[in-house]
Amino acid sequence: MSVCIAEQVAVFLLAALQEVVDEGNANSVARPKAYMLAKSPADKDLLLFQGDPEKTDEGPVGFVEWNAPFMVSCFVRPSEASASPVDTTINEIRAQVEKKLRADPNCGGLTVDLRILSPEGFNLGKGTEGVTVNFQVVYRHREDDPYTQS
Repeated sequence: MSVCIAEQVAVFLLAALQEVVDEGNANSVARPKAYMLAKSPADKDLLLFQGDPEKTDEGPVGFVEWNAPFMVSCFVRPSEASASPVDTTINEIRAQVEKKLRADPNCGGLTVDLRILSPEGFNLGKGTEGVTVNFQVVYRHREDDPYTQS
């Protein structure tokens, strides 16, 4: 079964973020099955969310171009024994995520570009803080076939 370009991009991004985990800079990465989490994320968990894409007026004739927002929420829950300030951990994990995302802004040839946007910090209480790395990917597919890229 074919996979549409939008889903191929999301799978590519998840694999790129898995490298952050494999390098020891995060605990885990996932795409949530629902937007309401049943349990609290652990320290250095990453969650990849995909927003609603917006159609642009750009791109060559016969193709549709989309600006697709994505977000990576990076959770920080330091132990009481941690000597590092929470902000240091947040800054470091944000930098690692942004670096990995920008390592291939064309997502293996699936996208036109990947743009890092302004981050948003959060505090969920109960010792859980973090940052959401916001970014946008620009991708195209044939006007009559969302499974075929330009």
